[in-house]
Amino acid sequence: MDKNQHALALAFKKAKAKSNKIKELGITPDMSTQDIEAMIIAQAKAKAEEAGDEWTTHIKGMRWYIESLVAFSALGAQERLDAEYEDAFADVASEAEMLAKLEDLV
Repeated sequence: MDKNQHALALAFKKAKAKSNKIKELGITPDMSTQDIEAMIIAQAKAKAEEAGDEWTTHIKGMRWYIESLVAFSALGAQERLDAEYEDAFADVASEAEMLAKLEDLV
């Protein structure tokens, strides 16, 4: 099945943005738990400083974000694009495309 070009474009933009953030933060798939935790705290503190509130309120969101970037960093280029495509597909696909995708799953 041909891919929806709009979803593919969105997937590329998201995969590129995540890949750039991974590079900027120095994230690798083999980071230690301690390094991940330190990064979560550092990012939560930076976010709190920007927002002008307590850093502990940002821990949960930063944990989800950083851990998702660590997992994403373990993927190859095609896997990254495919993962983001699956996420973007439902936002832009036509009903016919969605039905065809569901039929593939049955």
